[in-house]
Amino acid sequence: MAVTPAKEGKRMAKKSEQTVSPISLDLLEILRDPQAIQEGARHGADPGRLELVRGSWLVSADTGYKYPIRDGIPVMLIEEGARWKDTPVDALPVPPPPAVEPIAVEPRASETVTAPADAAPNVALLVAIGLLVLALLVLIGRSRRHTAPAEALPEPLVP
Repeated sequence: MAVTPAKEGKRMAKKSEQTVSPISLDLLEILRDPQAIQEGARHGADPGRLELVRGSWLVSADTGYKYPIRDGIPVMLIEEGARWKDTPVDALPVPPPPAVEPIAVEPRASETVTAPADAAPNVALLVAIGLLVLALLVLIGRSRRHTAPAEALPEPLVP
């Protein structure tokens, strides 16, 4: 009889648990490594499967990213997974340490990162646009007031 991916995931989770699982096995079947999902086809038809390790970590075999489970909640941030990528499974702290400021993840060569030079709006530009709109409204209003009434059409000649 063939083993389905769902049954295999449950078997792996049961095998890797030392204590009671901090997350349900159904949730473990649904969760995927977001980095592997972004990379897509590189990891096969079902990328990003996670394995419960040491009762408080989710490890992706595809990317090597390791996601902590804090207070029963999987922290599925790519930055968090990248932070623990180079840590051997046996060296992962149990329980995971509290959250820290996210580290900067280097963009891949295929990605273009653009950041605005100044996030604050340019006040002078907004004032200039506002004055331009106001001037246009005044001109439109004056032109409607000064238009001459249409001349009466002559009466048609009837034979």
